[in-house]
Amino acid sequence: MSDRPSSPNRAVFRNALTWAAAWAVAGGALTATLALFSPDPSIESLPERIGLAIIVGLEWGVRFGLVGAVIGAAFATAIRLTYRGRRLAEINPFRFAILGAVVGGAGVPLYLQMMNVLSGTGLISWSLVTDDAVWATIFGGAVAGGSILLARRAATQTGPAALDGLHATTGIPPEPFRHPSLTKRNRAPLP
Repeated sequence: MSDRPSSPNRAVFRNALTWAAAWAVAGGALTATLALFSPDPSIESLPERIGLAIIVGLEWGVRFGLVGAVIGAAFATAIRLTYRGRRLAEINPFRFAILGAVVGGAGVPLYLQMMNVLSGTGLISWSLVTDDAVWATIFGGAVAGGSILLARRAATQTGPAALDGLHATTGIPPEPFRHPSLTKRNRAPLP
């Protein structure tokens, strides 16, 4: 971990990438599994079925990843507004996961409607987009809960005192540690 604090935009970008990867893997694996066991009578051999499952998993993994990136950026913004100034040890993982579930469950239908409007199709029936809210709620809660638990584990790996000193929105100490010899060297007069 570097000693300099990261910018808020960089933190949002990193969170969006994390969510994109998690959603892509989970969504791709889920759709590949469904495609592998689909009762399609036109697929006769096992290699065809496996090949189709891989292609479907990759295609849908990319789609889930794009949605995950958008929802991850929205979640990072919600974290900044909700947990500003709190330390990592002060954040309840269950509430953090609930926030992720709410952002995912509400964000995905709004995202899908926005994409329909921007593509020129106009608004579609909400029943067509709200059925995705169930999966988005599960994915959002799981990724948020997993990310807070991983952040806490990483903090305890560097030492138990580091958990109390980490900032909630950036995940780094508020003031970087400077070795006393560097401070003395910087204040020493030049010869």
